[in-house]
Amino acid sequence: MENYHFSIVSIIGIKVLVSMLLLTVGKRLMHQSRWLAIGASFLSMMVSINLINILQEGAFKPLEIEYLPLVGIRLSLNLDWLSFPFLLTEEFVTFFAVFYALDYLKKAENPHYFYGLLLLFSAGMSGTTLANDIFLFYLFWELMLIASALLVLIWGDGKQRISVTLKYFIITHLGSLLVLVAFIILYSNVGMDYFSVMSLAFNASWKDLSLVILLFLIGFSVKMAVVPLHIWLPDAHSVAPMPVTIMFAAAMLSMGTYGILRFPMSFIPLGQFSQYGVYLMGFGVLSEIYGALMALSENDIKRIIAYSSVSQMGYILFGIGTLTNSGLMGATLHVVYHAIVKALLFCCVGNIIYAVEKRDIRELGGLWGKLGGQGIAVLIGVLSFAGLPALAIFNSEWLIFSSGFQTPFTTLAVLEVLGSLLTVAYGLRFIGMIFFGEQKGLRIKPIPFSMRVASFGLTILTIIAGIFPRPLFELVANEMPFILEGILK
Repeated sequence: MENYHFSIVSIIGIKVLVSMLLLTVGKRLMHQSRWLAIGASFLSMMVSINLINILQEGAFKPLEIEYLPLVGIRLSLNLDWLSFPFLLTEEFVTFFAVFYALDYLKKAENPHYFYGLLLLFSAGMSGTTLANDIFLFYLFWELMLIASALLVLIWGDGKQRISVTLKYFIITHLGSLLVLVAFIILYSNVGMDYFSVMSLAFNASWKDLSLVILLFLIGFSVKMAVVPLHIWLPDAHSVAPMPVTIMFAAAMLSMGTYGILRFPMSFIPLGQFSQYGVYLMGFGVLSEIYGALMALSENDIKRIIAYSSVSQMGYILFGIGTLTNSGLMGATLHVVYHAIVKALLFCCVGNIIYAVEKRDIRELGGLWGKLGGQGIAVLIGVLSFAGLPALAIFNSEWLIFSSGFQTPFTTLAVLEVLGSLLTVAYGLRFIGMIFFGEQKGLRIKPIPFSMRVASFGLTILTIIAGIFPRPLFELVANEMPFILEGILK
């Protein structure tokens, strides 16, 4: 096995092996479980970072294992410049989520099971990104769903966690089934299930082409949680334990974006796909504005940030819909930036809830300077979402906004820009009502070490990503040929 193959297998394998250890004999390792989890997430993250060098050399082939050769099914893992930004995002978010959990779970029952399922959740995302065949893609896609649903069901907050989990599972699984049907149609036309062959054997004259595109777009948009397919997200985010919420918002939503960019955009020629661009832009604007309005009207601080995810996914969908180089690049950059900033804000929200034991924004106030720097961290996160230059999200928003004016749909582009004002509005409301105004006599507990360090680490990352955007820009620029050669062929 080549070093490249060993690396991509180990990214998944490390987390799966540690997860199985924790889920089977974890009681014997109760006190070591959190260190095993943080070690596994850290090693996987470092291996993924090291893959940059291998990708730059360009001398690698997919790992392939014959599974059912008589029916053309081959297990295959691969990494390219299209999947790499998403893989890197997933690994960084997993590390910060596990690190945050070190103190968050100190008093939880059976923490070894939690860490085991959290690693499986992450392995599902990594496996989906690295999969190069239908069988593995769908296997890891479902693993991601099952592990996350169990985490919400067992460790979620409140009596509604059962109904919320059921709602989350059913809706997202329906989206998964639509994706599966699209894959089955592709397989029936090609006779092979691995993606590299599918792409080469693709025939734009297939009679079911429009159906395949529609199934992919709807199925992956469910995972992105864009309006009107978002209805699972606010409840799932607000009920899930905070490390899982961080994984949901900062990593799992990006899997829908990856799915659209990989299938159908790297397969379908522009002539067939361009007719869908305006609809993607339109639903992007709708999601941006609706999510922001709901964030303005909510009082639960966790749901406010959850609805901001619906809004931010609208930016990404709009950028994809423009079918321009700047729009696609901006959409991918926004995935990465959104992951950093959303992980930051949910860490801070978790810290606020822990410190004051309240979630209603109307019961908060006057907390500036009383939470050990959390106000500064939240301010930087909110200003980043508002598009302040020199912070992470400004760069991707600029590309997305400009891409809209490169299309014939100027009205949608104007609405996209104007809709960003609502982001500023709910951000200022969030900051103002929590940290300023009248102090309501709240009792404040000290925030544990790992929870504080996670928020400060993400704050620094937000600033660095904004001030030094070039490395990430160059990284994402490498993926453009994979997409544009598909839609322009």
